[in-house]
Amino acid sequence: MLGALMYLFLWVSFAISRRLWFRWSVSGVSNLPPRHQMGMILASNHLDWTDIHVIGASLPLAYRPSWIAKSEIFRNPIVKWWLYQMQVIPIQRGKRDTAALDEAVHALKQGAVVVIFPEGHRSRTGGLQHGRGGAVRLAIASGCPIVPVALHGTEHGPRGALSRKPIHVHFGEPYYPKAEDAALPKDRMDQLTEEMMLHIATILPEQYQGVYHQRMLEQSSPVAE
Repeated sequence: MLGALMYLFLWVSFAISRRLWFRWSVSGVSNLPPRHQMGMILASNHLDWTDIHVIGASLPLAYRPSWIAKSEIFRNPIVKWWLYQMQVIPIQRGKRDTAALDEAVHALKQGAVVVIFPEGHRSRTGGLQHGRGGAVRLAIASGCPIVPVALHGTEHGPRGALSRKPIHVHFGEPYYPKAEDAALPKDRMDQLTEEMMLHIATILPEQYQGVYHQRMLEQSSPVAE
């Protein structure tokens, strides 16, 4: 209850600030699956530590998100308390943290909106980096769709936002990764991960497509006869 009230206060504060000061636009909200029907995974590119706040404030209030974050930020007791109030799931990076994944799957099956940054960390260049397959595994295990999310403008951080540099968030069309079996071989997982990252790249401006830009060009090139 306390966490819900704190989230409401933050959401309303951001909503007012977005309309009065920030140059912050949101599109594709109609692509979000109906909130009462299912959980969903929001898979987004990652430019700055403020991205989670931007996504949360760009979602309708009913879509209060959870997200998965590195366990290191839970070391401070006060920060840990705050993060749990905000429905954050800690995960040990660089390891197959099955407990964290199980917790996320359980939350999704209960209807949670889980935000994941599949690159694993912020992009230093602004362009998409190679993705990881955690979001795909969660989608397959939970039966929930992946909604690709594209952010740009947040790379300037809080100072950029306060100086009114444009920020844009776009929610893409949801899709379900097609898996023949829950135990996927590595090559099939790699294919599904690339598919997810291309869904994100497709809705990003060209300069943010990063390592997937060339793949985008290959897909759009006509096949020689």
